[in-house]
Amino acid sequence: MLSAAVAAALAAVELKDLNRAVLALAAMSVLVALAHYLAGAWLLAVFQLSVYGGAVTMLMLAAVHSGGERGE
Repeated sequence: MLSAAVAAALAAVELKDLNRAVLALAAMSVLVALAHYLAGAWLLAVFQLSVYGGAVTMLMLAAVHSGGERGE
């Protein structure tokens, strides 16, 4: 599971499409939260999922969509 989280993090860094990069970051956050939950740290998993899986992902999507065209 952690190897899938690392793969999602690498995909978030390497993807050129910003929407897909943000979705890969969200997937990585969910996988890390699941790893915390399985390790017995359920409260940390809840905070990981709510803050990074939810709030930071929505903030990044809003930033991507509020920007203008990049001239590509």
